[in-house]
Order: sequence, then C-alpha cells, then structure tokens
Amino acid sequence: MRKAIFWDFDGTLTDGQPTWRRCLVLALGESASKYGVMEEKLRPYLKSGLPWHPDGDQTLTGEAFWECLTAKFAEAYEAQGVPSLLAAEAAGRVREVVQDERLYRVRPEAPGALMACAFKGYKNYILTNNFPEWEGLLDRLKLRHYFAGVVNSGTVGVVKPDVRIFRKAEEAANFPGRIWMVGDNPIADIRGAKNAGWGAIHITKPGYPHSGADYTVQSLEEIPKIL
Repeated sequence: MRKAIFWDFDGTLTDGQPTWRRCLVLALGESASKYGVMEEKLRPYLKSGLPWHPDGDQTLTGEAFWECLTAKFAEAYEAQGVPSLLAAEAAGRVREVVQDERLYRVRPEAPGALMACAFKGYKNYILTNNFPEWEGLLDRLKLRHYFAGVVNSGTVGVVKPDVRIFRKAEEAANFPGRIWMVGDNPIADIRGAKNAGWGAIHITKPGYPHSGADYTVQSLEEIPKIL
C-alpha cells in the first residue's frame, strides 16, 4: 500500500521565517525608519485581498500572483506616507526579499524526521500556500532531495484549506492508500486535511487549544513514532 505524508512549510518544517510584513520593512531599507514604517503598522493593510485570504483570488499564479501582491504592498506603503514612486519600487523588491534563504530557519530535527518517515515506507511531499518561485527556496535550503514532489498554491491556483488542493495533492502522490498532513495552521492544514478525509498531525506549542487533529506534537521527531 502506498503511503504519503504532506508537510506544510512555514511554521512546520521551519520555526523561523519572515512574515510578509517583515519583508516589506526590509524591502524599504533605510527609508522604513524615515517614514516610520513598522511591521505592526502594516498589519491592517495585509489582512485581506491577497490570494490566500477568503476574499482573495486564489486562482492567481505566476506573474498575476505578483501583480496582485505588489499592488497591495504599494498601497500599504503609501498608507504610511511613503511617496508613490518609492512605494512602487520597494513593493517590487519584496519579491526578491522573500526568497532570501537566510531569513528562514529549518527546524533542526526536520531532516531526521523526514528520513525516519521514509524508512517507515512513507513518501514525503510538500503542500504549501506560497509564492510561485518557492520551490527554488527549497533547493537553496538543501531540503529538496527529501521530497518526492511539491504542491504549491502559487503554481496550481488553489489554496489550503480548499479541498481541491488536497485532491490535487492526492493525484500528485498517485492516490496513496494512507495519507497524512503535517502542519501548524489549524484551519489551512488541519481542518483542510480532515475535510479531505486525511489524517492530520498538528505541530504547535504546549497549551495551544485542540485543533481537531488526530495527533498534536511539539517536535517533528515525535511524528515517526506515532505513524
């Protein structure tokens, strides 16, 4: 029987990654302090209208994906008083900033957990809501060889928790008889997986409310033990 595990990326295989707000501040450079642009001030302007939001257009991929984000980022800058020309230039730089592998920290136990799952007969896959070029980041973080495939919302045009992306994942894995989702987001990862009929493992911090997952763990090294 074919067995597969789909892993989320941000907050699951990594425990340190840049938020879009942080990327906007970094992209603005020294001008961020000049105009008082801070992550918390940007938060209200990035809570809706992006492809992964309920009111966003999840079908956007490739350049259309970035056109949407760049316009939204420029609006957020201008709302903080950044001149329109500088806002447009910085918004365009966010695309480069978010792909900087130095901003990501892979969980130290991730490689061992992935190898242990493979030893138990599972094929590892990625299922992520992310930007179109994201798979290149996986290469630069030296993780690509652990995975049999990647399903990314930024290239398939549907986002978690929509059940359609889970069906695309099943197809990518050649319809395994046993399938798990590992993720940190109780809605996108856990609820999405359960609605698709998958097993779900929630990685989170102690004391977090129960998400409805089959298992809750605090470290990836716990996962091979419960399979």
